Amino acid sequence: MQASRKHSFFRRSPAAYVAAPLLFVLVSAALLFAVGRTVLGPYASLLSWFFTTSEASQPQDLLADAATVINGGAAKAGDSQPETLPFSSIVYPAKGDRYATITVSGTNVDAPVFYGDTNKILNQGVGTYADNGGAGIPGEGKTILLAGHNNTFFNDLQHAEVGATVTITTHYGVYTYEVTEMKVMDYQDETSYDFSRTDENLILYTCYPFDALGFTPNRYFVYAKYVSGPVLDKNS
Repeated sequence: MQASRKHSFFRRSPAAYVAAPLLFVLVSAALLFAVGRTVLGPYASLLSWFFTTSEASQPQDLLADAATVINGGAAKAGDSQPETLPFSSIVYPAKGDRYATITVSGTNVDAPVFYGDTNKILNQGVGTYADNGGAGIPGEGKTILLAGHNNTFFNDLQHAEVGATVTITTHYGVYTYEVTEMKVMDYQDETSYDFSRTDENLILYTCYPFDALGFTPNRYFVYAKYVSGPVLDKNS
């Protein structure tokens, strides 16, 4: 009879005994991969980030060997220094690196200077704004924008006067600037700095008033002009 002629799929195709389990394994593996990727993906990314950042260069203290870097040991303002330095000859600081110290005559300001201005950095010293191509470090011929907390490292900035000398001792040379002006401005006022300038100029700023705790909308700016220090020559 017709019904007796029916055969199962496996009887008609012996290869199905291999294909079916293999297909089941492949489907199961695909499902496990999809689920695992969704569930474990964030953890894998976190582990990858952790090991990547752990292996990446950690913040350095570029001043550690400054005595041998700055003109063979000349680490004081006024000591003989070259007028220019090849840009390629210096170690340009990375975010978090300590690369200088700063003092302001007539004040108690005497602090380490770091590259970058995160909260972590500002809790350790003075920070250098680094998120604009027009901002730079001493010797680059750009606007140097340094920030410090009003109740710690830049508290005595309130006693800076016109004509005061700002000395920044970097790991590659000593730079001096002369204070020309002080202003109190709103923190959102972008006229307080100019990153399009092609002459080297220094701006120090902190929250105002100096005894304020927490957020305050005003900033105290101290402006200074370049006086001396090696020019970083990017053409050599």
